[in-house]
Amino acid sequence: MSNDTDIEELSRVIESDPMLSANILKSVNSPLYGMSKKISSIPQAVMLFGTSMIRGFAAANAIKKAVTIDLSPYGKTIDDVGRTSMMQSALAREWYRTVDKSMLPLLQSSAFLMELGKLVASLKVIGSGEFDKFSSKVGQGKPLMEIERCYLGNTSYEIASIMFEHWNFETALTDTLREIGNPETKNPYAMVLSVVAKAINLRDALSEQALQEAREMIEQFGLNRNAFDEAVDAIKSKK
Repeated sequence: MSNDTDIEELSRVIESDPMLSANILKSVNSPLYGMSKKISSIPQAVMLFGTSMIRGFAAANAIKKAVTIDLSPYGKTIDDVGRTSMMQSALAREWYRTVDKSMLPLLQSSAFLMELGKLVASLKVIGSGEFDKFSSKVGQGKPLMEIERCYLGNTSYEIASIMFEHWNFETALTDTLREIGNPETKNPYAMVLSVVAKAINLRDALSEQALQEAREMIEQFGLNRNAFDEAVDAIKSKK
């Protein structure tokens, strides 16, 4: 299948659902992505963001409709997750468009989807009877991944990987999600998204402490810090 045919078919599928089309156009026109002109059609959005990213938007929309949403264990709402996902995706895009554009399709879609594991993680916490203990730890500022692993046996990123593997998403995406937060990972995409998750997460977004921790991870992984700092400045200017 040619790229043009792929774009045409994806556009047709999305355009058949007016609500999905509206949600995707709202997302791609976020100031965080810095588009110089308004994106007014689905084919235009697919051309500019790529099929992987638009499929990510569509998948996120479908999951939010299919899964019962109660993020009270985290003290957050689905709108908080949405804002976090948008900022994470925008940071990954801004950072790697000057470092390695070939990584952008997988990076952007993974960044946009990686927080959705918290929807299932929240339901597991509520069903386990550990709500009070879990939310108390969250409120104390304990690292979220440590809390998740303690009470659930997995991080929410690992849960997201299992979700998308079940739904037959590409192996590269599920492998990347599984490795986020692993300090010993050799997956280059997971390295980038681990940094992004340090800088922007449900609890914090681009604070000095979060950025310091992200830069320490950049040094650990040997990533491009100058491009990261420039990307952070660009995202801050668009907030």
